[in-house]
Amino acid sequence: MKHEARRALVTGGSGFIGSTLVERLLREGLQVTCVIRSTRRRGWLARLPVEFLLWDFNDITALAGAAAAADLVFHVAGVTRARRRAHYIQGNFTATRNLLAACAAYGPPGQKLVFVSSLAAAGPSTIERPHHEDQEAAPVSAYGHSKLLAEKAVLEYSRERFAVIVRPPAVYGPRDRELLAYFKSIQRGLHPLPGRGCQRLSLVHVADLVEGILLAAASPQAAGRTYYLSGDHHYDWHCIGRTIAQVLGRKPLTLPVPAWVLRCLCLAGGGAAWLTGEAPFLNPDKYKEICQAGWLCSNARAREELGFRPRMGLNEGLADTAAWYRRHGWLK
Repeated sequence: MKHEARRALVTGGSGFIGSTLVERLLREGLQVTCVIRSTRRRGWLARLPVEFLLWDFNDITALAGAAAAADLVFHVAGVTRARRRAHYIQGNFTATRNLLAACAAYGPPGQKLVFVSSLAAAGPSTIERPHHEDQEAAPVSAYGHSKLLAEKAVLEYSRERFAVIVRPPAVYGPRDRELLAYFKSIQRGLHPLPGRGCQRLSLVHVADLVEGILLAAASPQAAGRTYYLSGDHHYDWHCIGRTIAQVLGRKPLTLPVPAWVLRCLCLAGGGAAWLTGEAPFLNPDKYKEICQAGWLCSNARAREELGFRPRMGLNEGLADTAAWYRRHGWLK
């Protein structure tokens, strides 16, 4: 998919999703500037032919040159773990608001902006009815609330300039560290089931997500719109675990993890955060998401308006992920 635009500005480019997007943009022939908060955070970008711009998300004028030169802006950066609600607000809402202000002040008139939000901004679904974009949002976590605030800022911005919001559900694929622990456990012969394993999820492989992001950037119809970029099917943890076991050639022992155990682990994670200053994956805010029956969304609008067609089914996507883990020594 070739773009007329020649230069892209990407926040969060050193992360799992962002680096995959940056690599795709480079293959498309775009020049890429990546906004980073520290020279130590180049991560997967270290050996890529990209320019770097240090920004603390507060100094709007520091983005003047980069914003003025960018035909496309991809705002992927965000805070997914934090000790306090204020940290989510600062990293997700305030940073977005300031980026929008820089683009409004310095960006060229035809500049396009894509904001990568999250299904968490909409909140959980029922098992019977996946979310669609016209439903009222009802986030349950501080992370989700902060993403929704950022979305509202983007929609306000879109009244004057091109901006589009994409909401992925759980994202997996090469470089993902969140699902890695699940792979490792099954590799060792143990398949943990959160609760009774019946929570149903929408998933999207990172390659499909990046394709959807570029489709949204290229579509004039997408201006001011919101899209769920998810796979075509929904899964529970029984299915996800069985598929990982098949991919790894294992027959693990299934171990249900009761809700009260998960709650205790999340509370313990919250306590550890205060002691260590770090924000663990399991924390009280995360429990509000874990205990929900469904995190489902429909990609019908993206299919109809963008031509979005996810290519990675669960088997193929998890096999691709496992192969990458093994090649890079993350999984033995």
